[in-house]
Amino acid sequence: MSELVIEVERREQFGKGANRKLRAQGLIPAVVYGGGKEPVPVVVNRKAVTELLHQERGKNTIFLLRMKGTKQERHAMLKDFQIDPITQQYIHLDFIRVMKGQHVRVEVPVELVGESVGVKAGGFLDFTGRSLHVECPADAIPEKVTVDISKLRIGEHVAAGDVKLPPGVKLLDDPHKILVTIEGRAAATEEEVAAAPAEEMAEPEVIRRGKAEAEEEAEEE
Repeated sequence: MSELVIEVERREQFGKGANRKLRAQGLIPAVVYGGGKEPVPVVVNRKAVTELLHQERGKNTIFLLRMKGTKQERHAMLKDFQIDPITQQYIHLDFIRVMKGQHVRVEVPVELVGESVGVKAGGFLDFTGRSLHVECPADAIPEKVTVDISKLRIGEHVAAGDVKLPPGVKLLDDPHKILVTIEGRAAATEEEVAAAPAEEMAEPEVIRRGKAEAEEEAEEE
């Protein structure tokens, strides 16, 4: 399978104004750090990177970062990112340098396979643990973890510790973390949900202060 290559270009200007201009040009400010070396500010093409990250392979994968106009290449993973809440476009990326074989900690999705005998008997499926945190070699990150639920009966569940992981992959989550349960009663009706107090149904809004914003404020000072 061919490597996913991202062409990067060294970023010479900093601050909110400069980053705004870059984004208007279809570029995303980014930084490459880790590996015992100094952080390197770069820019990447938004369209090209977005297409790569939207691929199934684009998640939890090793990219080959190629510096434009040079022979410099470096393997890296996407460690963090910021998305504009209005446009839903990437506005800042953080890449961390890695070497193939180096162990990394990642979050991988859980996929259910089969049809539960408990569901066939009238129960319903409660799928609460849709991902697992694992540690594994950077060049052996599983795209997903599958869980066979075909033998699950009403009242039974699958915990994180029950999942068979690929060789070399270590579970970081609590092994007692419940991933899926077959419940014996029907889910709440729409009328029950509507009758619930508004304050109980409300969820707090979480606003993450991005790394890029902190970087820009520090540069302006």
